[in-house]
Amino acid sequence: MGYLKGKSALMMFDKYANLKYKFGNRHFWAEGYYVSTVGLNEATIKK
Repeated sequence: MGYLKGKSALMMFDKYANLKYKFGNRHFWAEGYYVSTVGLNEATIKK
């Protein structure tokens, strides 16, 4: 996942140069990941 986030951030900075001023440290994405729990019951989530 880190590879995709890193490459997509570089592509965004290349395409939209003005983002470099807003995100000067070139950290476009937050650390971490997303887990979807929609449609799962509580027992499955705890598992």
